Amino acid sequence: MNCEQIALEELHVERFQLKEVLKILLHSIIFQRALGECRLRDVDSELFDISCAASSASAEMAALADFRSRGARYVRCDSRLVEARVEEHAEAFSSAIERGARVSLAFFERRARQAAFGLFRSEERVVWERWTIPLVVVPNFAQLHRHMGGAQMPPGAHGAGRSTEADSQDEESRRRQASLEAVLRRRIEFILTVASGRREHIPPADGLGGEALWFEISTDADSWSGLDLLKQLLSSPPQLGSG
Repeated sequence: MNCEQIALEELHVERFQLKEVLKILLHSIIFQRALGECRLRDVDSELFDISCAASSASAEMAALADFRSRGARYVRCDSRLVEARVEEHAEAFSSAIERGARVSLAFFERRARQAAFGLFRSEERVVWERWTIPLVVVPNFAQLHRHMGGAQMPPGAHGAGRSTEADSQDEESRRRQASLEAVLRRRIEFILTVASGRREHIPPADGLGGEALWFEISTDADSWSGLDLLKQLLSSPPQLGSG
């Protein structure tokens, strides 16, 4: 089976935004590949306004029209198992990724594999689609400004200067936030467009494991290893309350 490869354009995010960006993108992709019966759940982003005005150019696509009608929300699978797995990895990756990395989301089919002489049977995972999310961590503007000492003020102008400097920092933070929100909207629309248009390679739903997970999340971050996630789970297991 050929594996479909899909890469998003590079995203520049500040460290405190990293976890929420990953949750939005991972959930958006996973829901589009949740074959069989899957209830959806509208979710408000904790950091971003990802509302999007409709445009006639994309009105033909039901998925895009649906996304644009949801305002500042995005859609995820209404599954505690999926939610916990994304939360675990987004939390772990947000700590492990230092300057930048690629996060991979792979979807696989479970197949029975016959061992030697046909005496034993085992299971193999065959990846049929892989999404890549390239991320670059950029300095926080306010922290960078403080580190550089701020703007140089003439003597006697510190009182007014502090107010002007704070206003400038707030304006730059708002500009960066709005810019990233616009980028996230474009990434979600890309996900919806590609997921709707590329379906021929998707295997039958009965090979995707039923209640078991049908995807895996990984990263090529230098400081990341699977042991990091294992240690995190042992120290603070996910809460799977009703929802």
